[in-house]
Amino acid sequence: MPPILHRPIRLLPVLAAAAMLAAGAGQAQTLSKRKPGLWEVQQTQHSGQVAGQAMPSKREMDAAHAKMTPAQRQQLEQGMRERGLGLGSKPGAMRYCLSPQMAERDAFAQAPDPSMKCEHSLSPTSSSEARFSFSCSGPQGSLKGEGRGWNITPEGYRTSMTMEGTIQGQPMSMKMEQTGRWLGSDCQGIKPLGG
Repeated sequence: MPPILHRPIRLLPVLAAAAMLAAGAGQAQTLSKRKPGLWEVQQTQHSGQVAGQAMPSKREMDAAHAKMTPAQRQQLEQGMRERGLGLGSKPGAMRYCLSPQMAERDAFAQAPDPSMKCEHSLSPTSSSEARFSFSCSGPQGSLKGEGRGWNITPEGYRTSMTMEGTIQGQPMSMKMEQTGRWLGSDCQGIKPLGG
């Protein structure tokens, strides 16, 4: 598999952690709780480095996904499903299932990957905006980051964050913006992430 296709698969745990940790910004008492069901997270911007190499740009990742063979797409989908994720409707989008139990409690209270241990801080600035920070560690590496969530409603949110740490012993740093949206109560066969 070409390197540009292999790197997104290796980064899935990092991106899943980022999606879930950022999504947790909508879970404080003064913020809107998210609806349970199927959610889609779209990266609207990202940049960073892994092991001293620049991450593929969104355009490069979109082009790589478009050129995937059916076997490569199946391998990517299998890797995502093993982590409780699904492919989104657009290149670079991920889907996850938010259980009713997870929607009721602070999503920060549990790591997106059961092998990771996380500490977090959440500071709401209004009923639809909050600042957050997190620090996670596990067998695959460690992450720490901070950011903000805004336009937080039961059916959507936006986030901006920076992260740094290691993945499989290699240093990484990342900046990203994401948009999350609720697709409906049916998780379409995707098991609840972390729940």
